[in-house]
Amino acid sequence: MSGYTADVIAHQGILDEGVQFIQKPFTQADLANKIQYALDPH
Repeated sequence: MSGYTADVIAHQGILDEGVQFIQKPFTQADLANKIQYALDPH
C-alpha cells in the first residue's frame, strides 16, 4: 500500500514480481477485490 502511484513504485524497482499493490486512497471494495485476487489469482 502506498500513496505513490504504481508506476512510480514499479519504476523505482521497489515492487517484486508477484507482489500485490494497492494505491491510496482506496475503497473497501477495492481492498476486498485485491484481497480476493491475492488469495485466488486465477
